[in-house]
Amino acid sequence: MVIAGNTAKKYSRTLEHKVNEYIKQETQKELLSPFRSLAIFSAASGGIALIFEVLYFSEHSVQLYVSRLFSVLIAFVLLVISNSRYGKEHPVLLVHILLMSIVASFAVMIYLEPQTLVFNSHIISLIIFTAALFLSWEVRHQVLVAVYYNLVFMASVIANSSQTHNIPHMLESIVLVMIISVMAVIASYINYRLRREALLKSYEIVLSEKKFRNIFENSVEGVFQITPAGKFTAVNPALIKMLGYSTEEEINKLNFFKDLFKRKSDADLLNKLLEKQGKVKNYRVQFLKKDGSEIAVKMNVRLSYDEEEDTTFFDGSLQDITQQVLAEHERQKALEALRQEKIKSDVAAQKARQESSYKTKFLANMSHEVRTPMNSVMGFLTLIENDLFESEEELKKFARDARLAAESLLDIINNILDISKIEAGKMELEENEFDLSEEIHKVSSIIGQAARQKGIEIIEEIDPDLPDKIYGDATRYRQVVLNLAGNAVKYTDKGSVTISVKVENRTTSTIEILTAVIDTGTGIPNDKIPLLFEPYVQVKDKKDKKEGTGLGLVIAKEFVKLMGGDINVESKPGQGSKFYFTAKFRLTPSEGEEPGVTTVPIYDQKEIEKQEEKKPFIEQSKSEKRLLLVEDNPISQDLELKILREVGYTVEAVSSGSEAIDAVKTGRYNLVLMDIEMTDMDGITATKQIRNIAGDVGKIPIIAVTAHSSMKDREKCLAAGMNDYIAKPINIQFLKLTIDQWLKRPLD
Repeated sequence: MVIAGNTAKKYSRTLEHKVNEYIKQETQKELLSPFRSLAIFSAASGGIALIFEVLYFSEHSVQLYVSRLFSVLIAFVLLVISNSRYGKEHPVLLVHILLMSIVASFAVMIYLEPQTLVFNSHIISLIIFTAALFLSWEVRHQVLVAVYYNLVFMASVIANSSQTHNIPHMLESIVLVMIISVMAVIASYINYRLRREALLKSYEIVLSEKKFRNIFENSVEGVFQITPAGKFTAVNPALIKMLGYSTEEEINKLNFFKDLFKRKSDADLLNKLLEKQGKVKNYRVQFLKKDGSEIAVKMNVRLSYDEEEDTTFFDGSLQDITQQVLAEHERQKALEALRQEKIKSDVAAQKARQESSYKTKFLANMSHEVRTPMNSVMGFLTLIENDLFESEEELKKFARDARLAAESLLDIINNILDISKIEAGKMELEENEFDLSEEIHKVSSIIGQAARQKGIEIIEEIDPDLPDKIYGDATRYRQVVLNLAGNAVKYTDKGSVTISVKVENRTTSTIEILTAVIDTGTGIPNDKIPLLFEPYVQVKDKKDKKEGTGLGLVIAKEFVKLMGGDINVESKPGQGSKFYFTAKFRLTPSEGEEPGVTTVPIYDQKEIEKQEEKKPFIEQSKSEKRLLLVEDNPISQDLELKILREVGYTVEAVSSGSEAIDAVKTGRYNLVLMDIEMTDMDGITATKQIRNIAGDVGKIPIIAVTAHSSMKDREKCLAAGMNDYIAKPINIQFLKLTIDQWLKRPLD
């Protein structure tokens, strides 16, 4: 509290000192003008008095002339000095010198002509009193004037006491001079007080104006005043800077309504609001800066009226809210993004719940799908094992039906594996040279038997502009077409199934193929079409008992996506369906691939089956070449040995990778069938060690035989030094073709 009190007192003293200094400075400034008038008046009156006094008082004309002339000269000199820097800084001193010269000149007159005492005393008293009213200076100066005026006057009287004591009304004149002197002091005091009050009010106005000017000049907001026509009458530096200008003159050349608003409609609306309401708050608009760029501003404007000039104008302020607007936009974008993400999350959650329901139903269906062919396999094998067949022909039929059921089971397993790879993002495409027309012929051949049994015609429509050779994954392309064509045959009881291939688009390095499968079958209800390509969904018809696993179209869709295309369907119940998709292939091999070279030969399952029908199952080998089978599973080893020996090969078996290396070192074998997954040493390691054996023994052909069938597994085997790759389950004819191919090749 003490500190606060001291601070308040210090501030009060400082303010009082500033006020006094201001009054002093203003008094001195305003003292110059009346001083100059008084000096001119004194010089003029002194000159006039000089003329009359020299004429009427010839006895002392020289002394009077010198006295008055001296007074007049002093007045002129002081008048000149008042225009100098010194005179402007010391006007009070000039006034005292002037008054003293006037008093001195009258004193000389009284001294030389005592009979003029009354007249001159009245004149000088009047001058002093008038000066007190006219000058409005501090009382102490007027008191000082009264003192030296009375002293000089009394000195003149005393010096001529012998001549002045007989002057009539002498005493009254002395009293009058003293009274006028006192009245002059009082008048000066009153005048000074009135002047001080006026200056105090003026100082308050100055402070107010200074405060307003500081606020106006230093405000961070742009402040302006304009006429109703839009002409600027006042602007502050913040507004000039905000709009990108350098000087106030540049702004004054602009029209507020025509040059600053980006949209004329905003200016028109502002005018209407001001006419209706008289003021506008927080009005947001886009303004144009000097360089043409835009800023967002928030404006407050009100209509004002000047009574003195009888005019109206607009006072306003601008705030640059560009960053705020940008932040609001970013916040809105973020909120919208969050809203979209929430929608996506809700949709994803709904889809996940739906897929979970689909998967539950799918697993139940898969149980049925797997058990049905498995039941057939186990049933037929049980009949064969217990000799429950009546003839060799029935035995072959049981074996063939068991094999077909096993193949059906294998298809289901392959589909499930494909779906798993797709969902894990591990499905990859190969790139080999192939003839797309041949792939269509293969599909027609595969579905041909089923189509002939139902009396359905298979029609191929192949674009003549289709190149003979393209590069891509022929197997996956054929798998898609086969799935669509197989479904078409399955759900078509009469009519035809058309496979159409057209060139959709072509560049120097790529080609886009449009493939369509069109049938005249039962068609698909409109409400079922959106579910066709959904995972784990089987589209069933209560009237139609034909159904599959519900995976074929899902896999087809994913393969098409991998081939850079899209798949669609058009269908009308009772009239048929059209499934069509696009796929992109290369016209030249990718970098690093040799054109026309396929690393691993591809054999079509149905083509092999046809060859099996034409040739007897058992063929005696014409070669004396010996095979080494490396297989650690006893059952698989026995099965593969039986198959190879029945086909006609001379074959021996070992159960580990280390045994295989020792056997190869003997040089007795011409080809190795190598299992990949073994306990002591895997087939990859064993192959690498065999390749390190010196001489021709280390160059023996090695064919991988494994249940792993992905592209990466195949590349891994070939990179380890293997020559070829066969996937389990083993197809006998495919196995024989592959072995014969490598037995006929000379060692590199």
